[in-house]
Amino acid sequence: MRHIPLKNAFNVRDMGGYPTTDGKSTKWGMLYRSDALSSLTEEDWQVLKARKIHTVIDLRSLSEISAAPVQVPEGTEYDHFSLMPEMDKLGMDFREMGTEKIIESMKLDYGKSLFRGVSCCARILETILKRSEVGSVLFMCSAGKDRTGIIAALILYLCDVVREDIIADYMVSSVYNTNGINRKIKAMPEEIRKLIPDPRLIDDCLDSKPETMMQLLCEMEAGDIRTALDKAGFSTACQKQLKEKMTGLAEENNHENILTNN
Repeated sequence: MRHIPLKNAFNVRDMGGYPTTDGKSTKWGMLYRSDALSSLTEEDWQVLKARKIHTVIDLRSLSEISAAPVQVPEGTEYDHFSLMPEMDKLGMDFREMGTEKIIESMKLDYGKSLFRGVSCCARILETILKRSEVGSVLFMCSAGKDRTGIIAALILYLCDVVREDIIADYMVSSVYNTNGINRKIKAMPEEIRKLIPDPRLIDDCLDSKPETMMQLLCEMEAGDIRTALDKAGFSTACQKQLKEKMTGLAEENNHENILTNN
């Protein structure tokens, strides 16, 4: 089962089972993507611990973490990387932000965030590769859609996952977030809504449109993200190691998943 139902997190998913262009598929139970884990119950954490999640990687800004910290259980490692460090300067209290800053915080430019933060991405991938030797890894942001979506797409791209499945993995976020962060955004006070001149910005924050991910994948190819990562410290050898760690023969992965679910 890809989607992991929890009481207080809504976009938690296993990244296993995606076919690659060379006849393999991503392994189940190794890597998870998620929205914020700040409000998890003890029962929620037990579900994640049962999946042997050993590391939580937080991609949120410092202000987001301050407002809603994640308290991981004993024995679980926690790492933080601000994938969009500009959000640290914006803050999260919209009442104290001017219209210009609000608009800037709602714009989605994945390619710009990826290549501007390629050094950060290299460290994230290095951490995932290292920690996966000990147990499963989960990476997260507030919605599990934008920053998490960038890292998820990057990993699947490096694993040579079929392009349509990378796009599909991104698109489902808006569905699972219906009862999560999307509900909170829809409940935004009217005084803040008046500061946003274009309602389409709100729609963009709620949705996960295929063209958004298609554009990112095109920019990865045009900008040669593999070489960019190599120069940033996540070498070609490490990229190969990550793929080998994350993928296996499709038949073997399917068999393992059947055994796990039974």
